[in-house]
Amino acid sequence: MQYRPETKELLSAIQDFMMKELLPKLEDDDLLSYKTLVSWNMLGVIAREFENSEYTNSWNEILESNLSVSEIEKQYPLDSFRNLTKKEKYQVLFEWNRNLAEMIRNQSIHSKLKNQTTVWDTKPKGKVWNLVKSQLKENLSVSNPRFQT
Repeated sequence: MQYRPETKELLSAIQDFMMKELLPKLEDDDLLSYKTLVSWNMLGVIAREFENSEYTNSWNEILESNLSVSEIEKQYPLDSFRNLTKKEKYQVLFEWNRNLAEMIRNQSIHSKLKNQTTVWDTKPKGKVWNLVKSQLKENLSVSNPRFQT
């Protein structure tokens, strides 16, 4: 069987070509140099998205947190989640995160109005805080891998 390069290898080869062959020839054209650098960076983002494309780690972390944010958690146990397409996984995570944000806002409003203690510990180092921070780190590892928290 013939060797078939992985997507990441192909993207890396294009990036190398752009930086080593193309960019030096565009030194006099600032606009094309800039566009080449932006394109090179976008290829890096795409390569990192392929590495993190499964979303399974995020969903597993959500399920393990036992926050019971919505029925979505019951609808998609980890095995069912793994069988979804990438787009469906993204939609499930997007909807769950939207529900989480709404619950945090509602909790904050109700606790201020009624001077009650909150249901979830949203303070730094709390369960919700750590989950949101972990998801943010994962998202930033794709868009800006040099970002460290």
